[in-house]
Amino acid sequence: MTVPAEQDVLMTIQNSKKPNQVIYVVRDDMGGWFRTQGLKSQFGVSEIRMSVEDLIHSIQEFGEVLSFLFESMSAAQDLNLPFAYENEFDFHNQHFTLYADGDHRVLKRVS
Repeated sequence: MTVPAEQDVLMTIQNSKKPNQVIYVVRDDMGGWFRTQGLKSQFGVSEIRMSVEDLIHSIQEFGEVLSFLFESMSAAQDLNLPFAYENEFDFHNQHFTLYADGDHRVLKRVS
């Protein structure tokens, strides 16, 4: 995986159980979005996009959700189990959607 330029990185998420596994949240070239970088290369799944507005309003919460998903992918890989995104899920008493949009998944918190 290519490490993005420092100015492009909003967040770096490291796997707590495997510190050598890292993903980044970077500004998407399409504008108005941030996206993960590293999920596809490490786990063969779609990268996740989040709108700038959603992410800025709840950056800590989105970071926790991404960390949870990242570590779930890693655990599935360790157990030789397939990992598949859920279209809807709950995390810390909040409801989220993670729907397919082209080559990406879009993460949104549902009010």
